[in-house]
Amino acid sequence: MLNTPVTPPRVPLIDPRTNLIDRAWYMFFVSLSNTAALVIDNPDVGPSPETLLASYDAALRALAQDVGVQPAPVDSSATLVKQIESAGFVDTGLLSTVAELQKQLEGLQVQPLIDVAAINAAIAAGSTAPVVKTADFTVASNETWIINNKSGSTCTVTLPTASAWVGRSLTFKNMQAQTLVSASSDVVPIDSLTAGTAILLNVIGNWATMVSDGTNWVIMQAASNNNLLLE
Repeated sequence: MLNTPVTPPRVPLIDPRTNLIDRAWYMFFVSLSNTAALVIDNPDVGPSPETLLASYDAALRALAQDVGVQPAPVDSSATLVKQIESAGFVDTGLLSTVAELQKQLEGLQVQPLIDVAAINAAIAAGSTAPVVKTADFTVASNETWIINNKSGSTCTVTLPTASAWVGRSLTFKNMQAQTLVSASSDVVPIDSLTAGTAILLNVIGNWATMVSDGTNWVIMQAASNNNLLLE
C-alpha cells in the first residue's frame, strides 16, 4: 500500500518557481520507491503485482490530465525495473507496464506556449537607436527611428513592403528644410484615406509616425505643423 496518495492532476509535475519536480509528486514517487524497497526486503508483506500496477496506472492517469507545459520527464524506469526484478515480479507483465508508462510520460511533452525568441525580436525592433540619413535611402529591417538630414533637395525613401510588415511602425523626423517622400505611392496621410507619396513637409523638426496595415503605410501621428501647413 502506498504511504502517500496519488497527487491531484491540478498539481504540475514541475514547480514553475524552482524548475524542479513538485514536492507533492516527489513524495509520491518516493513512496513508490519505498514500497518497492519494502518488497525487496520482505516480499511476504509487500504489495501484490496487481496493487503496484493499479498505483502506476492511477499515477499515469492523474499526470495525463495535466497537459500543461512541462520539461522532459526524468527517465526513472531503469531504477524501477531493477527493483521489480529484485522483487521477483518479472513474469507478471509489470516490466512492460513500466516501459509503457515511461513512453506515455514522454509523450506528454508539448512545445512552449510562448515564443520567447519572437518576443525578444519584437522588443529589439522597438528599441533600436535613431539613424541619420544624408541621401536617398531604403529603410532597413532593423530601423525604426529615422532622421532625414539630406540637404539641397527632396529626400526619397523606399519603404519596406507593407504586406510583409503588418503592424510595424516607422517614425521620421526632418533636420533639413526639405520634403521627405516615398519612392512609391504607399503612404496614407493623416487626414485622408488615399495613398500618396508625401511623408514630411519641408520644415525642420517636422515628424510623422506611420504603421503598416498590410497594404500601405498609414500616418497615425504627426507634428501639428503638418496639419497647419496643409490647410
